[in-house]
Amino acid sequence: MLGITSDAGVIFEEEFRRQLRRTGWRIFTLLVPVLLLIAAVVAPIVADRFSGEGGGQALIGYVDNSGITDSLGVIPGATRFADLGSGTRALAGDSVKSLFVIPADYIATGSVDWYRKGSGLATGDETGDAFFNLLRAGVADESLTPEQVLRIVAPAEYTLFSVDDEGRPESGGTVQDEIARAAPAFLFAILLLMSIFVGAVSLLQSVAEEKENRMVEMLITSTTPMSIMLGKVLALGASGLLQISIWVAAAAIAVPRISDQFSGLSALSIEASLLVFLIAFYLAGYFVFAALMASIGAATTSVREASQISAVITIPAIIPIYLSALIISNPDGTFARILTFFPLTAPTASMMRLAGGTDATYEIWIGLLITAGTGVFLMWLSARVFRAGLLMYGQRMGLRSVWNALRQAD
Repeated sequence: MLGITSDAGVIFEEEFRRQLRRTGWRIFTLLVPVLLLIAAVVAPIVADRFSGEGGGQALIGYVDNSGITDSLGVIPGATRFADLGSGTRALAGDSVKSLFVIPADYIATGSVDWYRKGSGLATGDETGDAFFNLLRAGVADESLTPEQVLRIVAPAEYTLFSVDDEGRPESGGTVQDEIARAAPAFLFAILLLMSIFVGAVSLLQSVAEEKENRMVEMLITSTTPMSIMLGKVLALGASGLLQISIWVAAAAIAVPRISDQFSGLSALSIEASLLVFLIAFYLAGYFVFAALMASIGAATTSVREASQISAVITIPAIIPIYLSALIISNPDGTFARILTFFPLTAPTASMMRLAGGTDATYEIWIGLLITAGTGVFLMWLSARVFRAGLLMYGQRMGLRSVWNALRQAD
């Protein structure tokens, strides 16, 4: 009844090879691992630049003429010098990044001299912030306990709680937890958009070209429209799955190396359930737009016309990302929920809701089922439109023609 034959496998194999041979697919597939590799190489350099811990270089050097830091003893990341001359020589020799001189009347004036190499933009403000904490600890140490001094220097480590509409606090977490949830979701949404532009649009052009040069008329004599469309769409989906597998493998290797270079990021961990949801929505969204592009390619008369229509079709997928701040800040709001149930916005909208920590997991499941079901329907639709389009060669298919194609039996 569905018109699927064994030839669908042959078409799948050929189309899959065709996808892998495409220069655009190869470049896009390798782009993410290359960027991650660059980040993994650059991260230690950046961390060394801003942390001052790499290569044995102290973050700050200081000369204390007031005695305010005498009771602090050895301070990690800081080196005390006896006089200005020894401090400036260390600065010139790159032993420290910045040198601070505390005058004898510091308590009365609050004035501190800051010495550094190059411009302020090149040095950055991290050394000033670090020395500010050192001064604060030194001043407080004269009258407070060590625990109180510690609380002044590091006042709080926040645990976040969300409150529902009835005022009930829900599960808590840290800022790092929110980053670990939001960053992958946002990244997957961007990758889905890029994949749609690169992969699904190529399928549209493939179908339109084959129809335009009438090559498909030879193919249709030995198989069915459903087999042709199914083979093409599944091949595109398989290439997308291979693509994302390469990205995930590269990220699994590179991201820990990158995050280990920065305090606060090394503790980040991605929940397995979140990763499963993101991959599922990526594939479902990819399938929907691939089937939709195939339908457009089957209904249009030229590659140019098909490309113009496809540009409009991709706009719904962009909307949730464009309004990501609104969705992430209120992931269970009415607007976010509506987008979850519309097939063309559901993939990216659901990713943004996951980034915001939505509690309505059942709605995410419903959105996923709607997206997958829509993909199956569009697959069936594209085959019927494709068959009807062959009978209307050179003519543009309007809504009436599409409706008639839907009513026809296999």
